[in-house]
Amino acid sequence: MNFFKSLFVVKTSLLHGCLLFFTFFSLDAQDAKIIDQSHYSNVLGEIRNYRVFLPQGYEKNSEKRYPVIYYYHGWSQRYFGSIRDFQADEGESNGGDNIANFAAQHDVIIIKADGFNRRPNEEYYLRPYNVSPVETYRQFPLYFPELVNHIDNKYRTIADRNHRAISGLSMGGFMTFWISGKYPHLVSCAGNFCGSTEFVVGPYDFPVEYRHQDMYKNYGGVNLRLNYGDKDFIRAYHQDMNKIWTQIIDNYEYKVYDAGHSTAGLSEMFEFLMKSFENPPAKPAKWNHIDVYPAFTVWDYQVNSDRNIPGFTILENVDRRGFKCSVRTFLPDGELMPSVKLSVTTPPIYNKDQFYQIYDLNPLTEELEINSIKSDNKGQLRIELDGGIHEIGINKIDDDPNLTVASYQIENHNWATHNKKMDLSVRLLNKGVKAGNNVRAKLEATRKSVDILQAESVFDKIESGKIKQSSSTFSFRIKKNEVEIERFKLTIYDEKGNEWTDFIDVPIMIDEPLIKDFIIADGKTFEVAAAGDDTISVFLGKGNGDGKANPGESIVILAKDEGQNYRTHLHSSDPYVNPGGIHLRESDNWSSYDHVGGSAKYSIPVISSDSPEGHLIRFFAEYWLPDYPDHIIKRGVVEIQVEGTDTTSPELEWVKVLGDNIICAKFYDGGPIISANAKLTLKENPEQSFDIELYDNGEEGDLNNSDRVFSRKIEERGFGLYQIQVEAKDIFGNKMIKEHPEIIILH
Repeated sequence: MNFFKSLFVVKTSLLHGCLLFFTFFSLDAQDAKIIDQSHYSNVLGEIRNYRVFLPQGYEKNSEKRYPVIYYYHGWSQRYFGSIRDFQADEGESNGGDNIANFAAQHDVIIIKADGFNRRPNEEYYLRPYNVSPVETYRQFPLYFPELVNHIDNKYRTIADRNHRAISGLSMGGFMTFWISGKYPHLVSCAGNFCGSTEFVVGPYDFPVEYRHQDMYKNYGGVNLRLNYGDKDFIRAYHQDMNKIWTQIIDNYEYKVYDAGHSTAGLSEMFEFLMKSFENPPAKPAKWNHIDVYPAFTVWDYQVNSDRNIPGFTILENVDRRGFKCSVRTFLPDGELMPSVKLSVTTPPIYNKDQFYQIYDLNPLTEELEINSIKSDNKGQLRIELDGGIHEIGINKIDDDPNLTVASYQIENHNWATHNKKMDLSVRLLNKGVKAGNNVRAKLEATRKSVDILQAESVFDKIESGKIKQSSSTFSFRIKKNEVEIERFKLTIYDEKGNEWTDFIDVPIMIDEPLIKDFIIADGKTFEVAAAGDDTISVFLGKGNGDGKANPGESIVILAKDEGQNYRTHLHSSDPYVNPGGIHLRESDNWSSYDHVGGSAKYSIPVISSDSPEGHLIRFFAEYWLPDYPDHIIKRGVVEIQVEGTDTTSPELEWVKVLGDNIICAKFYDGGPIISANAKLTLKENPEQSFDIELYDNGEEGDLNNSDRVFSRKIEERGFGLYQIQVEAKDIFGNKMIKEHPEIIILH
């Protein structure tokens, strides 16, 4: 490939401390044309740069249109290349297997976006895309639709999702999977080179930990590929993700190269994308989506919420007949957030100006609410919800039943494990207006790693708005010890020939070995392993600090290994663990050790106040050991015995004051909290204060019933800055008093 004959710089300018190049390359006929451009972004509120690679013949054939690949660069790079190599995507770089050479030989436009994230008046730095940590208000995923619209208007693109792809390297590889999962309606395929699998992302004021392995439900209708090197320092995280994604996602593939952290196999990757353009995946008949933002649009559904704390909005099994919806603190099984107000606006797919029966069924409590909602003059429905769990059925008066899986449970073991017969009971719900008669279901494997031992079960009649358990259990056996999750297909039938399909994703855990050397941290300071190869002193747990599991305590299990105490991530199906849906988890970030962005999770289970004396609780436990650049994941079973009584006071999670002067305080405890109060003291005059009782009954100004968020609207007092002291008491008389560290505003 001949290299570029000459370079003509049209214009340079200094903007926000960054030199912008508007450059045009005069090329040999066999080369791609490379243009550096910029445009004003309304989303980011500034001029943004990008590079365009145009194929041969683009200017000669003014009628032809082209598919587009959007490419996201990695750390220490920019849209124009690397700071160490301004021709990183051209000539003989990467052995000639680079973007410019690919564009020269294929009918495709390639857009290289700029991830520059420098804050005003800061020194130049190399971390792009505003992830890990979230440092600015720039939200690069929100910018993507605007960039697409700009490119489609400026260049001769085939402007549909079927001919649009995303790819990227390293941090750009992370962005590739994040953005393609956020916008499956805008792209049909995505190719990731060596991308990290986890970063802290999202809104500046309430970011979240985002792990690709938890987001697999986002990729219906998107072809995915991962390229990474066997010498890549991120490879252990890729291997962790592949154990999940290969079991769950049918449209995912990966390839390992004899390489390090690079765009190894670039041409192969881009050929994969080009083949997807020729045969693009269709929109799924039912789709799922998880989003970190309080408001988003996907597949023409608009979702809005008032969430102002970290969390994930989850839509599942969305189609014309309804959907499942929830908001959680983290994935995959974080605590529900019913205090969040949520609205879902559908596309215009319903009859205009017609009433529909909206069945809102809670699969946990089996409570049913029926509302009649009128579609607008476009045929859209707007459904108002909270952040709890909702199975929504959208019905006309003559519609058939609408059956789906409400929940499942492993009956004969604490959790699903390998090489043993597992009995699986399934509960189905009917969110349609008519009963389902003679209902039966068939369980099928989606992978060869499992044998189905009992495939069919009968449910008989399932009334409208009801939940029913199968008359007998399904059963299966996992054949491979390395399997960490198994997906099952459940097909449901009724006597009228109606058929529904659902999928059940079952985590697979080990039943041995028994971890015998461990410590129960219940309110005491310990030396623990941290950040890979470091040791820190940290206060863990909430209780009397005697090293025993007492009712009402919040504990951390420390596994002793190689002379260190390791905080463990725990799972238990025990009814006396995490009462009322409490689920607490923290992270030990390993970035300073392996420079990836991942973190080891550890759990803080709460022991129920009514746990019997001597009750034995079994946990599946997991922790990481360092093996640079990898991590070794150790797993086993921990057994603890509950002793004593509840002497632990409630714990405050957070306090917020909403814009309409509603004060909210969230607590957790091993049992019921019988009272909560707040004392507000005027900052400018500490002698002026007032007390207010908070409620969790859904009345008297409280936002939601029994969500452990105690709230109350404060009567108008004029503008003022206040300090808050919060008090709460449980049914055993254990009392907590805590000063909230932040100043709040009343108006």
